[in-house]
Amino acid sequence: MLIQVLSGRALAPYLGTSVFTWTSVIGATLIGLTFGQAAGGYLADTKAGRRSLAQTFLMAGSAALASNFALSFFSSRLTSFPMDLAFRSIMLAFIVFTPVAFFLSMVGPQLAKLAVDNLGHSGSIVGKLSAAGAIGSLLGVGLGGYVLVSALGAQYLMSAIAIGLLLFGVYIGIGEKVLNYRIVGFLTVVAMGNLLLPGICKLESDYYCIRIKTDGPAETPRYTLRLDHLVHSYVSPRDPSDLGYGYEQVYARLIATRYALRDSFHAYFIGGGGFVLPRYLETYYPNATSTVSEIDPAVIDANHRFMELSSTTTIVMAPGDARRHLMRDLDEPYDLVFGDAFNDFGVPVHLTTLEFHRLLKSRMKPDGIYALNLIDDSRYGNFLTAMLVTLRQVWNHVEVAPLADRLEPGRNTIVLIASDEPLDKDRWFRARPPSFDKLESDDPVIDASAKFVDPVDLQDFLDPRRWIGPLTDDYAPLDHYLSPVFRDAY
Repeated sequence: MLIQVLSGRALAPYLGTSVFTWTSVIGATLIGLTFGQAAGGYLADTKAGRRSLAQTFLMAGSAALASNFALSFFSSRLTSFPMDLAFRSIMLAFIVFTPVAFFLSMVGPQLAKLAVDNLGHSGSIVGKLSAAGAIGSLLGVGLGGYVLVSALGAQYLMSAIAIGLLLFGVYIGIGEKVLNYRIVGFLTVVAMGNLLLPGICKLESDYYCIRIKTDGPAETPRYTLRLDHLVHSYVSPRDPSDLGYGYEQVYARLIATRYALRDSFHAYFIGGGGFVLPRYLETYYPNATSTVSEIDPAVIDANHRFMELSSTTTIVMAPGDARRHLMRDLDEPYDLVFGDAFNDFGVPVHLTTLEFHRLLKSRMKPDGIYALNLIDDSRYGNFLTAMLVTLRQVWNHVEVAPLADRLEPGRNTIVLIASDEPLDKDRWFRARPPSFDKLESDDPVIDASAKFVDPVDLQDFLDPRRWIGPLTDDYAPLDHYLSPVFRDAY
C-alpha cells in the first residue's frame, strides 16, 4: 500500500492528479499483485526456502531501485509520442511500478509455505500472516501519506524502501550463498546512483511537487511556478503589472471597473499559487486588503524563499482550505472574491458545490462579485455547464468571459463572473487597469479580456446539456464530466 501511495505521488509531476492517474496506479499495482502472488505460490511449492525468499526480497529491492531510473527515463520519452492521458498513465504506471508490486507480492505465499509446518494449524497461521500484512499496509499508508512522502520526497522514499528491501534480503539470505561480491558491488552502485539522481522538485509537500524556473535578466527576473504537472503562475515580483495569463487581465479589468487606485476594498483569493494578483493589488491598490487562502503552506514558503514575496507584505495569509476558512467567519465581508484553486486535472470538488457557494455568498457584501477561472473544452462543456447551473442558483447574474468572441473548441481557460447586480458593461469596456501599461496598445489580450459570451449563444450552448444539474456535496461527478477533456489533453 505504501508503494501505491508513493506511485500516485511520483507520477503527479508528469501526469497531474486525475482519475486516470489513480486508476492507472491502482490497476498497475493489481496486475503486479495478481501475477506476483501466482508466481510466489508456484515458487513456494517448488523451491520454498530461505534462499528463494531472500532472492525475492533482493529482486523487489532491485525493482524499486530501477523504478526511479525508469520514471526519469520513460516520462520524458513518452511525452514525445501522441497519446491521450489515459493511455499515457497506464503505460507509465505499468512500466515503472508493476515490477515492484510483482516481486513484493511473491513474498506472501512463500512465507505461508515456510510457516505452515502443521496442517492442523494452517488456518490460524495463514490468518496471522494476513493480519500482519494488513497491519503493515495500514502502517505503510499512514506513515507514507502523513509523514514520509513530505519528509523525504517520493524519489528518496522509494530509494529508502529499495535499500531496506535489499538489506532485508541480505539478512534472510545469510549463509545461503545468495549473493557474490560482483552483485553486491553492482547493487551498491545502483543504490548510490538512486540517491544521487537529481530530483525535479524544488520543494515536495503534502500536496504538490513544487518546481520553480527563473527566466529573464537578473534585474527583472520572471519566475514560473509549477505545481505538480500544472504551470500555475508566471511571477514578475519587480514588475507586478506583468500578470502572465490572459484570464488575470479579466480579473484586472473587473477590479478597474469597480474601483479607483486609491479606493479601499477587501478581496479574498481562493488559492494562492504565485500570489500574482495579490501582489498586483498590493502595488497598485495600496488601500485594498487582500486575504489569501492557500491550502499548502509550502507554496507560501516557496513564494517567500524563492519568488521574492516580502516577509513584510500586507497580503494576509490564511493557510489551509478555503471552505474551512469561510466556515470560521474570521474576516470582514468581502467585496471581491477570486477563485483560482483548480490544479490542472485536479479539481477540489468541495469548492464547486451549491453548499460552498451559498457559504461564500454569506461572507460577501450584498454587491460583492465572485470571479473564478476553470478549464474546459466547449466540445464537451459538462463542467462549465454544471458550474453555470450551480452559480445561477446562488447569484442573479453570471457572465462568461472566454477570452474570445465565443466558446472556442479545445482545452481553454474560461472566467465566470457572478453577482446579484448586473455588471456595468459601459464601464467594463472603458476600463484600463494598470496591467495594460505593460502591454502594447494593439495587444489582442486587451480586447479579449473585455469579451463576454452572447446570452443567445450561451443558451444555445446550454440547451443540449439540460440534463446537467447543479453540483452538490452529495452529487458532484466532476471526474465524469472532465474525463473527455483529460483524455484529449495530450
